[in-house]
Amino acid sequence: MTKASPCIIDCDPGIDDTLAILHAMGSPKVDVRAITLTYGNTNINNVTKNLFTILHVLGKEVNAERLASLSKGPNRDRLEHIRTKKPVISVGATKPLVAEVNYGEDFHGPDGLGKMHMNDPDLAPTDWAECLGLLNPEGLGKELDEAAGEMHSEKLYALSKRIAHDEILHQLAQAEPKTITLIALGPMTNLALAYEKDPITFARCKQVISMGGCIDIPGNVSPTSEFNYHACPHSVHKILQATATKDADKAITLYMLPTDVTHQVSLESTTFRKYVTPLETPLSKFSTLLMGFLFDLLSERLHYTAMNLHDPLCIGFFIDLEHESDLAQVGWRIEERDIRIETEGHLTRGMLVSDRRKRSTKAAPGVPSRAQAVLKADPQRYLTSMFNDIWGVDFS
Repeated sequence: MTKASPCIIDCDPGIDDTLAILHAMGSPKVDVRAITLTYGNTNINNVTKNLFTILHVLGKEVNAERLASLSKGPNRDRLEHIRTKKPVISVGATKPLVAEVNYGEDFHGPDGLGKMHMNDPDLAPTDWAECLGLLNPEGLGKELDEAAGEMHSEKLYALSKRIAHDEILHQLAQAEPKTITLIALGPMTNLALAYEKDPITFARCKQVISMGGCIDIPGNVSPTSEFNYHACPHSVHKILQATATKDADKAITLYMLPTDVTHQVSLESTTFRKYVTPLETPLSKFSTLLMGFLFDLLSERLHYTAMNLHDPLCIGFFIDLEHESDLAQVGWRIEERDIRIETEGHLTRGMLVSDRRKRSTKAAPGVPSRAQAVLKADPQRYLTSMFNDIWGVDFS
């Protein structure tokens, strides 16, 4: 069996974060050591509740009684493998380092999960809040049981008492150097706090993969900025600086997946409803509820029939980065760029500035970086991987 590559997923679930988490948990090539949480698409209480909901539903999907009723084969093997994954969950940043907080609830819904908790208030596991001492959990769970059956949910996580940036440092300190990849799917506040506290331990990571920014296309939260980098530009600045530091013990490798590449990979609503909705499994029912909200919103507001797979594509890139010898042969194009970020601009907060000049007598303002910008992907390759790893569907 292929050896799984270890990672820490820092995220703010989030609809597309949900697909990314499900893909990472479903792939036999990914070893999810920890999931650390940050504000972003919504506030920290909502993203925490959302993560517990995602893992609760996935736990029903891999219920032992349910698996025993399935025929032996690749799909059952995949689900059995998911049962072995127990990432540590750690709650982190509640706000940006400097900038004012700016949630993404206009896109993801007031709860960050497509109004799912508003329409189905008992969807989360009954003990999600008790686990971390957060909110009153009275009355939760009924709607999920109705949607997914009466099967109990396998516990697919462990809990950390450390705050997220400390948990990141702990995981890196415990592992062999240059073995764990940090995958940032939301604002990079937790990563910046970890680097600021202990840059040498942080630099033990193998690489950072970040979904964020826009280089040569317009923004999605302002004319010039992508949401994650707009949310906490100062954290992005810290991580970019770390790519070009002259101190080798503090230097990191950053792979940046801007919307330039994530816009190339999309999921059509008709495709999703054709392949996933008819499965009638706990996860397919949950996915249909979740994605239905987003597809309806995109259709009504923008007249789109598909969603871009921003966060999930980072999982596909990580898998290929770890398991393919030639990324170009499987459709990726990567360019090293000197990229800076605007942290203070009233109109341009979060805007990326890439120095495109061939020659100049004057250096660009600010601190240089050595970001590995991912600019091209193979959409069909990623969709095939995602459908198989999340829902066990052959999409080839």
